[in-house]
Amino acid sequence: MNTLNRVLVVLMILLAIPLCSVVLITPVELARLLQAGLGNLAESLSQIRPEIRYGVGILLALVVDALLLLWLVLEVRPPRRIIRVPGVSGATVAVAVDSIRERLRYHLDQLADVIEVRPRVIPHRDGLQVELDVLTAPEVDVPRKAEEILQIARVVVEEKMGLRLRGQPVVRIRHAPYPRGERRPPAPA
Repeated sequence: MNTLNRVLVVLMILLAIPLCSVVLITPVELARLLQAGLGNLAESLSQIRPEIRYGVGILLALVVDALLLLWLVLEVRPPRRIIRVPGVSGATVAVAVDSIRERLRYHLDQLADVIEVRPRVIPHRDGLQVELDVLTAPEVDVPRKAEEILQIARVVVEEKMGLRLRGQPVVRIRHAPYPRGERRPPAPA
């Protein structure tokens, strides 16, 4: 739904730019053009028999209203906050998204050189999308630490919790600033 919202906002802005420009630059000419066009439209619509005109209008209004109501329901419904655990026989098991997030935070905080972890867990029908914002010590070996973080995240989500990952987890690493007053190590040559 987020992608649809972004696309609609971009399209509305792209439409509003030339429309506002035309309205603000040539308001009188635009009003005359609209008056002539609406007069022609009214003349054309009056040629259609009223029962056909009203029937088609009601059908179109019902279709548009149904689509708008569906869109409204999809916008205001609360996001899924629990995930069903597949592969459990004899019962339905669900895990809260907050529990997954806390478990990832706990296990990843245990790693050396990791100062802070902010996991983001996004449930999908075909698995979990996991994004990890990690604050590390300034001198950490980024590729090695990223591999270690990915390994722990996979173990926690897939093996310990029995859930499926959707694609690869995303790891965004930030370094903590160097302590003040200490000399920074020379850059490797």
